[in-house]
Amino acid sequence: MKVLDRYLVRELIFPIVFCSLTLVFLILVADLFDNLDELLRNKTPVLIILRYYLSLIPISFTQTISWAVWLGTIFLLVHLGLHNELMAMKAAGLKILTIVRPMIFLGLLLGIITFLVADRVVPPTYRTANELLEIYIEKKKGAKDRKVFKNVTYYSGGNTLYYFRKFAPKTKTVEDAIIIWLDPVTHHTTQKIFAQKGAWAEDHWVFEGVTEYQTDVQGDVLGKPQIIPQKSYPDVTITPRDLINTASDSVFLSYHELKYTIEKLKENGIAVYSEKVDLYSRLAAPWKGVVMLLLAIPFLGSVRNRKAIAMSVLICAASVFAFHVSDAVFLALGKSGRLWPFLSAWGGNMIFATFAFFKLEKANY
Repeated sequence: MKVLDRYLVRELIFPIVFCSLTLVFLILVADLFDNLDELLRNKTPVLIILRYYLSLIPISFTQTISWAVWLGTIFLLVHLGLHNELMAMKAAGLKILTIVRPMIFLGLLLGIITFLVADRVVPPTYRTANELLEIYIEKKKGAKDRKVFKNVTYYSGGNTLYYFRKFAPKTKTVEDAIIIWLDPVTHHTTQKIFAQKGAWAEDHWVFEGVTEYQTDVQGDVLGKPQIIPQKSYPDVTITPRDLINTASDSVFLSYHELKYTIEKLKENGIAVYSEKVDLYSRLAAPWKGVVMLLLAIPFLGSVRNRKAIAMSVLICAASVFAFHVSDAVFLALGKSGRLWPFLSAWGGNMIFATFAFFKLEKANY
């Protein structure tokens, strides 16, 4: 790595780390104030509070790192512009793309780290945080007031996959349930049931209007299905709390678990628009920081005086705001089935990254 590359990486990484720590701290403080009444009323132990907020750090990091990269980039580019360092680099014959190359590399590296944290660390820690919140902080306060969830899927990480068209936490009942048992070696379907209704009876589920299917090693149905008025299954260990958690956020599943769940749901004829968008978003979200970094370069890579700084920052902020609005619109269209899931997840990244690259030439002057 050249001396200039090392200098730029060093000058960028410190503001990114500072901004990331600050943003994570602000999220934790906001959550603390939001739950302060419950913490005091329920006399939550200090160790539980500490464990809860430590468990929130990974997901807070993944939610804020792209903003930290953007803020760090703005700080660095403004600093280089005010001290005429960018002008000196350009006078030496360096193009803007050559100058910012190490910055882009650092953004890509942070994107990989973000994906790994979101995929490996966030699911277990966020699940822990939700359990601590419900058991010790809220004392199950919100569980009875939850709305009815639709199209709830749950993969326990074992050999059973669940799908419920409706789940009512207040009554602990489900409608139109599909449960699929999988072979642990071949991962083909060995048995599946369809149930019209299901109710939680203290420690197990009781299903009504059950249709059972037995399958061969390839997953094909064997013989005629059995119609059973009512039946409970001892190996169906999923609890209403598990369904509340998974219905609230798909972040509880890793990328491979979510992909596996989608494949099995598709095999059974279930529409998976929302799940597919979530799957592709797992790959697209870590690179938002790189896109935001690229958006900052055309507007701040040619700052020559203090008067232009404020306007350039405002324009850059407006472009980043437009990026996030369009990304939210794309995701909403994809989850409603009106846009291809891949385009829904990656559309904002591709459009604004392309726009930034076309505008890079502006920063050469």
